[in-house]
Amino acid sequence: IKQYAFLIDKSRVAPVVTIDGERIEKAKAGLAVDGSAAGAIVAGPTAVDESAESEAASDAASDAVEVPLIRIAHGRSGDKGDISNIGVIARAPALWPVLRSQLTAERVKAYLAHLVEGPVTRYELPGILALNFVCEQALDGGGMASLRNDPLGKGMAQILLSMPVRVPRTLID
Repeated sequence: IKQYAFLIDKSRVAPVVTIDGERIEKAKAGLAVDGSAAGAIVAGPTAVDESAESEAASDAASDAVEVPLIRIAHGRSGDKGDISNIGVIARAPALWPVLRSQLTAERVKAYLAHLVEGPVTRYELPGILALNFVCEQALDGGGMASLRNDPLGKGMAQILLSMPVRVPRTLID
C-alpha cells in the first residue's frame, strides 16, 4: 500500500462513512450535518497596521486578480497531538500586506472546515513576513489515533496553499 496524494475541489465531494450498515455523513464547508456552524473561530494576538491593511484592501478591490495562495506564499505544516500548526510565508515583502489582510483566522477555518473541527488562532511574525495558524481538533485525534492518511498534518499547508486570494495585478507580474 502506498499513499497517492492529489487535490480535488471539495465542493465535488460528499464525505460519507458506513459502519455496520449505518450511514454517517461528515460535515462540509464549516457546517455541522444539521446545518449549524461547526467549531469556533478565534482571532489571535496581532498588532494591525491599519494603513497597510486599507491599502491592500483598496488594491485588491481595484485592479486585482484571483490566484492560488501558493503564487504569493510558501507554506509548512506539522503537528502536536490533535493540533495542526501551519506557517505561511510571503514570497516578497510587497506581498505581506495582502497576506495579512486576506489570510484571516476566519478564512482559514472556513477553507479547512472539512478537516479542522476546533478553533483556529492566527499569530503574526512580521520580521519574517509570516503568519502562523494553530488549528485545534484538526488531526482526528492525532498520529496514534487517526485513521487519516495524513495523521500528522504534514500536507495541511499544501491544502491551504490552494486557497484563492485576490492580489493586485502589479504584484503578480
